[in-house]
Amino acid sequence: MKAPTKTLPTGTNVDRLLPSQGRLHLLDAKYKALVGGVGSGKSHFGGFWAGQQSIFTPGDGMIVAPTYRMLEDVSVPAFIDVLQRHGNQYNYIKSRNVVETKAGRVFLRSAEYAERLRGPNLSWTWLDEAAMMRDTVWPIMLGRLRLNNARGLVTTTPAGFNWIYHYWAELQNEAYAMVRVSTRENKYLDKDFVQSLEDSYTSEYAAQEIDGQFVTFEGLVYTEFSHDTQEGNIQNWDSHITDQWQRVRGVDFGYTNPFVCLWGAIDPDGRLYIYDEHYKTKQLIKEHANTILSVKGDFKWTVSDWDAQERAELESVGVSTIRAQKEITLGIQKVKSRLKRQADGKPRLVIHPRCVNTIKEFSGYRWNPTMRGGKEEPIKEADHAMDVIRYMTMEIDGGGFILV
Repeated sequence: MKAPTKTLPTGTNVDRLLPSQGRLHLLDAKYKALVGGVGSGKSHFGGFWAGQQSIFTPGDGMIVAPTYRMLEDVSVPAFIDVLQRHGNQYNYIKSRNVVETKAGRVFLRSAEYAERLRGPNLSWTWLDEAAMMRDTVWPIMLGRLRLNNARGLVTTTPAGFNWIYHYWAELQNEAYAMVRVSTRENKYLDKDFVQSLEDSYTSEYAAQEIDGQFVTFEGLVYTEFSHDTQEGNIQNWDSHITDQWQRVRGVDFGYTNPFVCLWGAIDPDGRLYIYDEHYKTKQLIKEHANTILSVKGDFKWTVSDWDAQERAELESVGVSTIRAQKEITLGIQKVKSRLKRQADGKPRLVIHPRCVNTIKEFSGYRWNPTMRGGKEEPIKEADHAMDVIRYMTMEIDGGGFILV
């Protein structure tokens, strides 16, 4: 039975929304998308929208983020904040990843394993940072949205002309509505935030990361990187790891820029499997060290950037590091070689789907069109996980392993 049409909430809740958020909120499309730059208020709006659904729409809902860490750090707090501010009763059962409200249950899920999203019949869903998810996630969610005139929302910074663009722009389907929002619209950001982004980004990357535009990056460094789920570089090999695999780590230091730690495992044939990532800004070394040490394992080595003070700080709390071999050109060639499928039909570098920031960097890492002294070098932006991948590859391969 189709649920009766409800009047959209007005008043103080809508007044608090930024202009682009308000425009999207008042649209009556079945599937909405807020596509915007970093810090443009996407997750804030998503939490607001999900809160409204949990109050006014009977039945169960689902909030999905690319990883459980992103879910716990951003999406769930945005949703819970709305419930608390409006005095709505709820029961957050963290052990089951569910929030119970008067209207129904809200399932909290990661998109790392898309097939596990099947099961519940839903009245609504919110996908946060959806462009970081595989293109199989949205069709699965469409199959779950089957109750009470079910509706969906995605909030995301774009990542090229991927599935978000296909559904919300290319298909021209009247059930879909998209509003783009620039980071500059968010009046609540620190004054220097946008300026720091503009100073750091090239025009193409700024168009995507600040203005929320769909762009194509020319001159990709790692053209070999494949999103193929069967034989490409993004696969889940967790069940393959045995005691014969060597566990390793790589670190790139940062504060304003991201601090990155990647966890890897090397199989007996020398393949490198990156199975987890830590990608955070504005945290102290001690905080990063706590996260690094929380991932258990017997790690043969941790290769890192050269910063002596930060290496010493890690050492003082129990994380010993070795200095990376930082040759850029040689390192890139070795990574490119590992990305290719070899004679056995498998690549020698595989990334777990949960490593969403690493995957995003692979898809945007570009050559600098203005070569200095005739030397080809990558653009120095959004490259921190790429540096770590290069450090780890150089540590494994040393002077060998370049296949063409």
